[in-house]
Amino acid sequence: MTNLNSNKAYMYLIKILSARDYSEHKLREKLKQRKYPTDEAEKAISEIKAKGYLKEEIYTEARVKAFMHKGYSPNYIRQKLSQEHLTVTEEEIIDIFDEYRTNPEEQIERLVRKKMHGKTDFDYDGESKILRFLISKGHDLNLSKKVMKALIASEKELST
Repeated sequence: MTNLNSNKAYMYLIKILSARDYSEHKLREKLKQRKYPTDEAEKAISEIKAKGYLKEEIYTEARVKAFMHKGYSPNYIRQKLSQEHLTVTEEEIIDIFDEYRTNPEEQIERLVRKKMHGKTDFDYDGESKILRFLISKGHDLNLSKKVMKALIASEKELST
């Protein structure tokens, strides 16, 4: 019976991994939610890892890229990944940013442009709203202010 349960756990992991990638921690959580015994879950995860179906490094890199493309700061990305029990240094994240020829300043500029919708005239509330958005993405307040002010000034210059 034990072998049959571990086979079910293994087959469940194959099924969910065929749809998308997961971290080892998330796979454990999914098996726990399905109430598979801990030893059976560990056996299934070990088998998945042995066969090369679970590659944490590739999953971690993909998560970093996904967060990066959504405009999140390197520090925010590191914190989110640590919540998933994935270990990544800020230097590794910066290396991925460099690979895609981007940096936090460019991200901020892109996000500000997106929120500006072509406007060049902002009141305090409008600027505050954009700054709150940037902070929610983990960006530094002072850097965000600097980039946003420069962008608004350049947009005003272009429109005159």
